[in-house]
Amino acid sequence: MIDFVFGLSVRVLITDEDNKILILKRSTDSKTNPGKWELPGGKVDQGESFDQALIREVSEETGLKISLEHVVGVSEQNLHLIRAVHIIMSGKITEGTLTLSNEHEGYAWVFFENLSEYELADWLEDFVNNQETDDNSEIGSEEVNQVTRTVKPWLKSVKQSMDKILKP
Repeated sequence: MIDFVFGLSVRVLITDEDNKILILKRSTDSKTNPGKWELPGGKVDQGESFDQALIREVSEETGLKISLEHVVGVSEQNLHLIRAVHIIMSGKITEGTLTLSNEHEGYAWVFFENLSEYELADWLEDFVNNQETDDNSEIGSEEVNQVTRTVKPWLKSVKQSMDKILKP
């Protein structure tokens, strides 16, 4: 039996003023997940910190400069002999105009609840499918509902990740 080699990838959940999420469509000639949608980001190089890698990857892929906020989740992807672990962080655009590299052929700003309408990369699809949303919320304030819709899905992922780490 051949064991997997673990690889580390960092991704960012960038939201706009309407709380829509930036997703990128991989080029159709990509080695992994060709033509599928994903969050900006990529591999962490040796000697590079998570934040350095994510800021670099986002700049390379989109031309945007970002600031990072929090870890919002983790997902994994099984490739041939490699298990990629995707650490997903939240972030904001600080400057720049969105310009795609040749690694991607499209982008979209979408609400989290509409991500299932897109053909997602396998790791992102797993992450989205593992989120819990509560559409039957009885909270009256639209502002509270907006925060609940934006934050609650990420909290479940963080809890699941911590449960896996703390499990004996």
